[in-house]
Amino acid sequence: MADFAYDVRDLKFILNEWLDMEEIFNLAKFKENYEMDDVDFILNEVYKIAKEVVFPVNKEGDENGVVFKNGVVKLPPSYIEAYKFLQKNGWGSTNESLGSDTLMPLTLYRAYNEMIMAACPALSSYIKLTTGASNLIHKFGHDKDRELFIENMLSGRWSGTMCLTEPNAGSDVGDSTTRAYPTGDPAIYKIKGTKMFITGGEVDLGENIIHMVLARPEGGAPGSKGLGLYIVPKIWVNDDGSLGEPNDVTCIGVEHKMGLRASATAMLNFGENDNCHGILVGSPADDEGFSQGLAMMFNMMNESRIGTGHNALAQMAAAYYFAGRYATERIQGRPFTNPKEGRVPIIKHEDVKRMLLEMKAQVEAVRAMIFRGFYYLDIAEHGSEQEKSARCQGLADVLTPMIKTYASETAWPMIGQAVQVYGGVGYTEEYPVSQYARDVKILSIWEGTSFIHAMDLVGRKMRMQKGQAFENWMQDRQEFLEKNKDAVGFVAEFTNLEKAYRNVAQIRDIYASYYANKAEKGHLIPLYATQVLTCCAQLFSGEALLDQALVAAAKMDELGTAHHDYNYYAGKVAAARYFANNILPNVVMLAESIMNADQSAIECPEEALVVS
Repeated sequence: MADFAYDVRDLKFILNEWLDMEEIFNLAKFKENYEMDDVDFILNEVYKIAKEVVFPVNKEGDENGVVFKNGVVKLPPSYIEAYKFLQKNGWGSTNESLGSDTLMPLTLYRAYNEMIMAACPALSSYIKLTTGASNLIHKFGHDKDRELFIENMLSGRWSGTMCLTEPNAGSDVGDSTTRAYPTGDPAIYKIKGTKMFITGGEVDLGENIIHMVLARPEGGAPGSKGLGLYIVPKIWVNDDGSLGEPNDVTCIGVEHKMGLRASATAMLNFGENDNCHGILVGSPADDEGFSQGLAMMFNMMNESRIGTGHNALAQMAAAYYFAGRYATERIQGRPFTNPKEGRVPIIKHEDVKRMLLEMKAQVEAVRAMIFRGFYYLDIAEHGSEQEKSARCQGLADVLTPMIKTYASETAWPMIGQAVQVYGGVGYTEEYPVSQYARDVKILSIWEGTSFIHAMDLVGRKMRMQKGQAFENWMQDRQEFLEKNKDAVGFVAEFTNLEKAYRNVAQIRDIYASYYANKAEKGHLIPLYATQVLTCCAQLFSGEALLDQALVAAAKMDELGTAHHDYNYYAGKVAAARYFANNILPNVVMLAESIMNADQSAIECPEEALVVS
């Protein structure tokens, strides 16, 4: 198998040359701990770790997977070693934990974490979930809860999960039947129910697993508003921090999956013997039976949604980098324009080069979108200017469904392109891209299907704050266009960007009319929601790439063709041109389809869609 390689240079470009990271590092939360000089050192160091420590376990995890026997899940030993190395050496949960003194800016943490995800996607999920669970406890738990749980979770001794999905309550969490019953202690409840698709629900990574469980307390209102949130350790934690008795949490099976085989996806029974206890997070249900459990859990879910999109990007990027190197090594065929020249590396063939540039453009477009989102979140969470922080939070909220959905939906066909570059050997297990193809597909389903997030965009994010957050998002697109549309050398690209912007503006107005006339037009809202999300994501990504291209073009003029970095910047410009001229026109096409409002999918008899 080829050695792992990753484009550290592009991550450095984003942090050192594109985003205003000086603003982030000067925020009070980070000023004493991080500065611009740390960026290259951290990225270089983690690249070595990803290559030498993490990537070597990826194939073993795929080949051997998790072993479930007698209620216990065993991971490949190398996975445990790599997990503990990352957690103990400060490259894991500590740098993203709200309860840690070493909290990094999200933009910096996620830049290095991207390489770890790319090196072994299954392993990275355990770290992310442990971080998310500890953040919930830090943000909403009581002082005693923070004292008992967080340090052990961040050190790698204990892992964490989130437990929402049930056999009869998937994305519709409000149908949950897991129950919480009061005890003599108002902070402690008995938990009873079944949860499924729980990543890391049973693993041997450490001494304990801390489950964050949604359950309906006795007297809780129906639907999602009646759900509470509970800390449910696999092994009970005593008041002095020592481990007590098993807490009646039983793993009854793990999923057999096409990919991510070393990521244990468990089905768990809570309270099978009526002896499972959970610690209430936040306040008990009010007089109407309403709890804040799902609202609190959404903090972890939103982190996971962005993380899912980022995971998809990391896998797509890794597959592209493998394919690019293979294309320089594989000798086959002769140039179309000069067949007498002799056999050449396949990167010399026009269509292979086109596929590689398309992968590059999509990878860098999605990465730009994601890191702009991280930048907004850093300011929203830690900025001192209240108005600016609130605006950035709104922009991040608008971007979240695009990041999760567009990244995961784009990664699947782009990794397919990587397999295509390899040809027949790409379909074999001797080369790494087949594993990425299997591993990545779940990410368009994890944390809610693409349709769910598309509806979040058109049903919530476009309408939140009476439409002001989305209006701010659109205003930023317009201001960028007005400032740069006459940029020398990019007239055609900005013309396409402007067309895309005008079409998205039309879509916004059409959807407003649908909501205003919901009785007659309401069915069109979900029918075209995923196309709307694609249009918005491609507009934003295309703009971000052109913004980067303007920086790169200026550097090309400054450095000259002989400089060692010239080709890097030339590649940035080429990727932006390709995206603007080949992918952005898709927005116009989709917008026309949305405005035509074809209803054949609605009108088609259901019986015609099913073969019995």
